[in-house]
Amino acid sequence: MNWQLKPKAPSAFLKQFPEYSFLIIQLLYNRGFKTQQQIDEFFNPDFQEDFHSPFLLKGMKKAVKRILEAIKKQENIVIYGDFDADGVCASAILFLTFRALKVKNFDIYIPDRAKEGHGLNKQAIKELAKAKANLIITVDCGSVDFEEVVLANSLGIDIIITDHHKLRDSLPKAVALINPWQKGDKYPFKELAGATVAYKLACALISESDSQKRRGIPLNNQTNSLKKWLLDLVALATVADVMPIIGENRTLVKYGLGVLAQTKWPGLQELMKIAQVAPQLTQPSLNGEAPATNLNTYTLGYILGPRLNAAGRMDHANWAFQLLITQDKKEAASLAKQINQNNLARQSLTDKIVQEVKSRLEKKITQEVNPKLIFEGSADWPVGLVGLVAGKIANKYCRPTVIYQEKGGMIRASCRTIPQFNLMKPIEKCADFFDDFGGHKEAAGFKMRKEKLEQVKKIFNQMAETQLKEEDLIPHLDIDAELSLEEIGWQNYDQIQLFAPFGRANPEPKFLAEDLEVAHLRMVGNNGYHLKMELMMFNSQSNSGKTFKAIGFNLGKRADELKVGDLIDVVFELIVDEWNGTRDLQMKIIDLKVKTL
Repeated sequence: MNWQLKPKAPSAFLKQFPEYSFLIIQLLYNRGFKTQQQIDEFFNPDFQEDFHSPFLLKGMKKAVKRILEAIKKQENIVIYGDFDADGVCASAILFLTFRALKVKNFDIYIPDRAKEGHGLNKQAIKELAKAKANLIITVDCGSVDFEEVVLANSLGIDIIITDHHKLRDSLPKAVALINPWQKGDKYPFKELAGATVAYKLACALISESDSQKRRGIPLNNQTNSLKKWLLDLVALATVADVMPIIGENRTLVKYGLGVLAQTKWPGLQELMKIAQVAPQLTQPSLNGEAPATNLNTYTLGYILGPRLNAAGRMDHANWAFQLLITQDKKEAASLAKQINQNNLARQSLTDKIVQEVKSRLEKKITQEVNPKLIFEGSADWPVGLVGLVAGKIANKYCRPTVIYQEKGGMIRASCRTIPQFNLMKPIEKCADFFDDFGGHKEAAGFKMRKEKLEQVKKIFNQMAETQLKEEDLIPHLDIDAELSLEEIGWQNYDQIQLFAPFGRANPEPKFLAEDLEVAHLRMVGNNGYHLKMELMMFNSQSNSGKTFKAIGFNLGKRADELKVGDLIDVVFELIVDEWNGTRDLQMKIIDLKVKTL
C-alpha cells in the first residue's frame, strides 16, 4: 500500500489562525477550509442557523399544496419507499409525520428488492390503482421512472417524487418533483440523503399545517417538537447512505446523534439494546448546541445501518420499516431480534460469496491474467448482497468491480469502483443494452437480459484497460500529518474530537509516526485476527521517550513479520482505551512498515 502524506499547510495559513495548534490548522487545511467563517461554521454547527428552509427546494410548494388538499379531501395517499436504510428511514419519517398530523387515509408500499427492484414499478402501480390510491409520494426513488409515472397518471393517480439521486436530461411528468439536483433548484446544499429530502417535506407540512390551523382549517398537529424527534432517523439514513458529513449534513448528524441517545422510538431503543449499544447523554443542550453523547457515526454506519439494511437484503424491508414506526415495546423487541438474526445471516453469506469471488480471481491470477476490472456473477448470489460483495472486492483488489446475479435470463448487477474510474461513463455507454440502470460515479447498478452480458463486459473491460494506469491499481492511504512524540497527547486528542462527527468528506484523521520500537506484541481476538502491541517512541533531540499501547484490528496476520526490537513506521488514528475507570490514549494502527537496515 502506498502512503501519501498530505502537503504541509503554508506558513501564511498557519499564521492566519493563531488560536489553533499547528496540528488543528493542518487538519483544517487538508479539508479545504480557507476562511474564518468556514472554520466557525464547521466547529460550531447550529441547528437554527444551519437548517435551510424546506421551501428553497424546487417543487416543495406544489408538493405541500397537493398533499394538504389530499388530506383535506380524505383522499387515499400512499408513501412509496425504497428497501435500503435510507429509503426505510425516509418512509418512516413521512409515515410518522402523517400519523402526528392525524391523516386518516394513508398507507405505505416498499417494493421487494429481489422481485421488483428499485423505484416505481408498473405492477405495483396497477395494484395500488385497484386499491383506489389517489396520490403516491415517493421517497428516495422515482427521479428516472418515466413510464411508471405516465402509467400512474393514466390510472388517475397523481405522483409526487422526493428523491436525491442524479437526474437525466428530462424529468418524469409528476405533480411535483423535489430533488436538490434538478436544474433551477436554489437549495444551497445538494448532498442530502433521500431521508433528509423526505424530512424537509415533513417539516414543510408541519409548518404549513400549523399555519392553516391558525387560520381555522382543522388539521391536528403534534407541535414542532416532532421535527426534533425525527432527527435520529435523518442522521441514521445520512450515514448509512454514505453521504458527505459536511455542511448541513454535519449539523443534522451531530444533532441527530444527541436525539438518538434519548430516542422516543421503541424500535430504535430495542435495536440498540440487541446490538449492545448503551446510549448515554454525556452533556445536555444548554444553549441550543447539540447534546453530547457516547454515540457516533460508527454506531450509525456499522451497527444500526447494516441491521436495517439486512431486512431488505435477506427478507423484506417491511420488517425494518415496522420496527421504526411501531409504538409497541414488545413488537419492537421481537422485530429487533428478527432483524438482528437477518444481519448475522447476511454477514455469513456475504463472507461466503466474497471467498468464492477471491478463489476465482486467484485462479485467474495464477494463469497470468490480471484484468484491471473485476466482473463476476452467479445464479446463486442473492441480488440483495451483490452490492456488498462488490464493495468488499473493490476495496481488497483496488479495482472497479461488477458483481451480478444471473437468474431467469436476467442480469442484476451492482458496481463499485476506485477514485480513478468513473462508473457512469461505461454505464452510459452501455445504456442501450440495459433494461434499467442508475447510480453515480462511485456506486451504480443495472439490469439487463443475459444475451447482452458479453457485450457489456467487453465495453467495461476496454474502458478500464484504456483509462486506468498500473499505479491506479495500487491501494493508497492518505495521511493527514506526521506527529512527533510531543504532539501525541490529550490536548491534541481533544481538539481532534472537535472534527467529529466523522464520515465521508470528513474522515477521521490519520497520522504517521516513524521509527517506533516494538516493545511487545501478541495476537488477540478470535483466531488471532487482531494485533496488540506496545510501541516505544523517541525524541533524539530531547533524549526522551514514551511507550504507547497500540491495536491493529484485522492485522493479526502481520505478526509473523515482526519481532520485539524491530523499528517500524505506522499510520494510525488516536483512540481512547477505557478499562476499569482509567483512560489511556492508544494508537489504532491502520498500516505498518518494518524498517530495514
